[in-house]
Amino acid sequence: MTEMYSPSHVQELLGIDSNTLRKYATLLEGQGYPIHRNTRGHRGYFDKDINTLRKFIEFSGQEGMTLELSAQAVMSWISEENETVAVTEEEPLQTIPDQGITQNCNHDELLERIEHLEQINMDLIKHLKEKAVREAYLEEKMNQILKYVERTEQLLAERGKLMEEVTRKQIAAAHQKKWWRWW
Repeated sequence: MTEMYSPSHVQELLGIDSNTLRKYATLLEGQGYPIHRNTRGHRGYFDKDINTLRKFIEFSGQEGMTLELSAQAVMSWISEENETVAVTEEEPLQTIPDQGITQNCNHDELLERIEHLEQINMDLIKHLKEKAVREAYLEEKMNQILKYVERTEQLLAERGKLMEEVTRKQIAAAHQKKWWRWW
């Protein structure tokens, strides 16, 4: 049986405070991640939950990742992990000798496997589309940042030219009228 950890123990393990843990757990639950709750509604965390929270923190630490995007990325990561485990744990296709077993069994088994593989392919396509959306969002954010940097550089260059022009005018004015020549 796996050990259940209290929220305070998880906070110590992850180095976060109670509000942060509660917020992360709520975001993950909002994405469909099941976190154990006792009869009073208090959360309890297992090892898999702690690993999930670590992955969430890792994703949220990446530049341009909001907490919502991090929660979606964690859910994609979890489903990819589950698919990997499901595919590796699946029994290999057995060859059945022709000793009294009809070919209908083989056909049914093959059809089930094909349907299962089609479902896995559909899930993978869905995850790839989600990843493409995340990458497009990040690319859009990067383009916005680049435009901001270019605009800032342009404004700084214009300001420098303006200050240079003002300085030239002040120097020219100083050369034209010397104060001691007034008397």
